[in-house]
Amino acid sequence: MNSVNKNQCIALAPTCFAYGGGTKPISELMFNKYDKDKSGTISREELRSLCYDMGYYLSDDELQWACTLIDKDGNGHIDYREFADWWRTSSRFEHIQMPNAYQTQLICHIAEVFRSYDKHNHGRLNKKEFEKMRKDLTRHHIIDEHEHQACQFEEIDRGHDGSINFNELIAWFKDIGVLDKIGVCAP
Repeated sequence: MNSVNKNQCIALAPTCFAYGGGTKPISELMFNKYDKDKSGTISREELRSLCYDMGYYLSDDELQWACTLIDKDGNGHIDYREFADWWRTSSRFEHIQMPNAYQTQLICHIAEVFRSYDKHNHGRLNKKEFEKMRKDLTRHHIIDEHEHQACQFEEIDRGHDGSINFNELIAWFKDIGVLDKIGVCAP
């Protein structure tokens, strides 16, 4: 895929910008500008360049964190849909800031629990493994049984490959506010 097709633009970004006689969402213009190799994805270095040009220099650790949050299906590439989802939020650059100490501690704990269910060390959990892990996360008070009882495997499996990788899980935690709460509620 060398560029974003018109249907993706319409579906993902109703706010358009008149440019050269046509209308294109700003997200598409930015995506195409920084997809330097025209691969149809934004690489880590292309994302770093975009952020730097927008006034946000990312260290290597910050870049890794940003990629974890934006690359929601965890395939190692930021496609247009992932980019547009990130770009349309007004706090897009705040979301990619490094987690604070409490968030880091929580992420480490989540990783520990995740790894304990990833028996084959593939970096993925199937539905059965996920359900066991979800119960463990509830027992550890990371997610609330009542508030997140409807956490559906299919909702978290953004790659639709029948498994959940760590990036998908962290992106879901970010989306539902679990990672935000720990930073706000911590002493």
